[in-house]
This record gives sequence, structure tokens and C-alpha cells, in this order.
Amino acid sequence: MAHNLAVANGKTAMAYTGEAPWHKLGTKVDGAMTSAEAIKAAGIDWQVEKMEAYWRTDGDAFKQIPDRFATVRMDTFEALGVVGRVYRPLQNREAFSFFDAIVGEKLAMYHVAGALGKGERVWILAKIPGELWITPNDNVEKYLLLSNSHDGYSSVEIMVTPIRVVCQNTLNTALSCGDERRTKVRHTLNIGLGIAEIRTQLGIVDAYFKRFETIGQMLVSKQATSEVVEHLLTDLGLSKEKAKESTRTENIRFDILKLFEKGKGNDLPGVRGSQWALFNGVAEYVDHKRSARGSTDDEKIESRATSLLFGSGAAMKQKALDSLLAVK
Repeated sequence: MAHNLAVANGKTAMAYTGEAPWHKLGTKVDGAMTSAEAIKAAGIDWQVEKMEAYWRTDGDAFKQIPDRFATVRMDTFEALGVVGRVYRPLQNREAFSFFDAIVGEKLAMYHVAGALGKGERVWILAKIPGELWITPNDNVEKYLLLSNSHDGYSSVEIMVTPIRVVCQNTLNTALSCGDERRTKVRHTLNIGLGIAEIRTQLGIVDAYFKRFETIGQMLVSKQATSEVVEHLLTDLGLSKEKAKESTRTENIRFDILKLFEKGKGNDLPGVRGSQWALFNGVAEYVDHKRSARGSTDDEKIESRATSLLFGSGAAMKQKALDSLLAVK
């Protein structure tokens, strides 16, 4: 998908607080945001309506498509998706206030909000109190990502998203069978009833972060031998044999190995040469180095963000972690 980050009033539809996020775009705000402030600052305080869908027949005549509807962004009248009769649009204000119950209990603080494409997907990033410490000099901050879509393909999702402070690597991975880092809520008339369920999920979120910290400390205690490095690269489809046949594969191998050795934070005492450094070499490649589709910088930024949070980039980091956890 090669769309620009959603734009409102000539500005990229994204807002953040604190340090500029990795994408270097958006409107900085002072202090933590309420949901109302977040959607206003991010330029996503618009409404979505479900309208009857039509197809053009011969000439200029139109015929209604039975039981099919378009979700339409009302400030631009852009069609964002096609849905069925029972689908209920979840407004951005609803989706964000859905998260306010967690924030209101001081269990999270809004940091970033934005939209992708024409507004098909909106999201907000919230920081959870406390930090994870892999070494005394290497910490990971705890975030939750709320994602809502208007294209009819996705549920509302709340996803656990650890971010390594020293390099801003997004380390979103599942830690066991299933995917306990995600909670999904359907678009229905009773979506508000999901708030209590989400609150109970915070116990699972806390357990996830504790396990992530334990795994990180285990990885940093183990050296990434040449055998471990080659095992991981092979699991990622980047074996030496494939590198001989493909310049692209060879280049990716080179980038990951370079980031393993010299990536941000990987030269910290106790980190250098460890499996934690190797995992972060892959994560930094995905988040900051990997080529992205698009003809403009904004298109490439969106493509990379979508990939590292929801697509092939996230899958690549998951494979890397699974490979290291399989090492005896």
C-alpha cells in the first residue's frame, strides 16, 4: 500500500509528545494528551458514515449493490472501505475514549496518534508506567498501541509494543503459542462493553512485559556465536547459499551483521556480541534500514510503519526471536 500518511489542513496526520518518534514527522504537543486533544492534534477528528454502495451500469446509470455499504470519511468524502449490513463504524472519538478508561486510571499515558492512508487505519500509542531493564544501561519502555480501522478488514486491536530506548527499536513480538500481545474487539453496537475486558487484559499485558524482560536478560547473557548467527540468518531466509545467488540477500545479510556489531546500543557494556544485540540488529534493520515501497519519503515512511507494526517487518522480528529462543 503506497499512500501518504493521512493529511489534515496541510499537516501530516500524526501527533506526538516527548522525543520525536522514529518517523520524524508529526505535531509535537507539550505533556500527555487526553483522547480529545490527541485526535485534534493529529488531525483525525473527523466522522465516518456508512453509505449505500452503487455500481455504474451502461452509460451514466447507477444500481445499488445489495447489502454492501461504503465507509466514507465525511470531511473529504473519501471512501475508506466496503462493508456489510451489520458493520458499525467506530468513530475516532469513540475508539480513543475507549482507551481513556485505561489512561484515566493512570495505567497509561498517550504519546502518539495518527492515521495511515486516506484514514483507513487510525491508531494511538500509550506509554505504560515503569521500564524493563535488560542490563543496568539498557532499558525498554512499555507501550500499548490501539489500532482502529475504517476499511472493514480489521477489528479494534490493542497491541503490546515494547520500545528499546537507546535506539527506538520497536520490539513487538509474541512470546509463546498464540499471540498474547494482541487483544481484539469487534465493531459492534456493544463495543463499550469491551472496556472491562480490556482492563482484565492488563494483567496479561503485565505478565507479557515481565516475561519479555526475562527473555531479554537471558539473551543478553548468551553470546551470539558464529553458529548462532548463521542459524538465525538461515531461519530468516538469508543463508550463505542464498546470498551467493542473490545480491539483495547478500546486502540484507551485510546490513544485519553490521547492525549486530555496530547498531545503536549494541556496543554497550554487557551487550556487545550477545544474542540480545543480534536480535536488535534485526529489529534495527526492520525499523530503520530496510527498504520501503513508495515514490516519496512520506509513502516510504508509511510503508515502513505499517510493516514494522502489522506486516512483514513484524513477522521478520518474530522469526528472529523464535530462532534465538530455539537455540539450546
